[in-house]
Amino acid sequence: MGFVGNIHPSLETLDYTSTRVQLEIIGLSFLFFLGIYILSASLAALTWTYRNLRLKEKIFWNLSVVRAVFGVYAVCSGAWALWWDTEMIKDVVHATTPTSWFTNIVSIGFFLFECSAILFCDLYFRQGNMLLNLHHMLALTGCVMVLRYRSIHYFWAIGVALEMSTPFSALCWILLKCGRANTFLWKANQYVLVHVFHCRSILETFLWIQSFRHWENIWAHLPWPVFVMFFSELALVTFVMTPYWTYKKTEQLIIPRDWNFEDSEDNKRTNGSLKKED
Repeated sequence: MGFVGNIHPSLETLDYTSTRVQLEIIGLSFLFFLGIYILSASLAALTWTYRNLRLKEKIFWNLSVVRAVFGVYAVCSGAWALWWDTEMIKDVVHATTPTSWFTNIVSIGFFLFECSAILFCDLYFRQGNMLLNLHHMLALTGCVMVLRYRSIHYFWAIGVALEMSTPFSALCWILLKCGRANTFLWKANQYVLVHVFHCRSILETFLWIQSFRHWENIWAHLPWPVFVMFFSELALVTFVMTPYWTYKKTEQLIIPRDWNFEDSEDNKRTNGSLKKED
């Protein structure tokens, strides 16, 4: 029994090649993460810190929680594919399992929700984070292409574990907003977060090594649109995104700053530029 079978045995028997099943799971996944967003907003609204944030910061708070929830699932599923799955390694191009199907389709629902929310924010506030937008748009495109061509489930099922940083990033940002940047919890989480980004680099290196080990099979049988998408995104993540975020999180460990909202009140306090009120 695979990883999803431990969630519910019926997930092992679904016909994941059926368009109806795919659309149902994508829809339920989208609604699930929307529900997490609403639940986060409802619970956070009980706190003084959240109520005093600007609208965009509130949206970012709730999206961070959603990403953290997906990140926990991604780590568990990715670890299963990496350490315990014995089927997909037999054919890294065409082999699939119920877990790889389910994870990929759920990921489409998540990234569809994420991209929709980010697009709304960018249009409403007339500004955005290009690197973050590019990352999620490429991830959504990659998931759809893996689903369409039914290939490289092996790499995608393991690669989704790159979301391992999201739970720690969410906690980092929320604690920073709550004025807890000088606490042991925040510093410990930040140390772990920086280390997790190093682990991302190790996992990315592993994916490169595995692709070279199975190069003949990949070159001969992988559809060229998937080939271009996979190696372009892997190169971008390996050589641009992860190094940049590792640097930023290391810098943030030394100087607790929210670079997503440079003009926020907590950043002003960090710089010592916020005057005391009478």
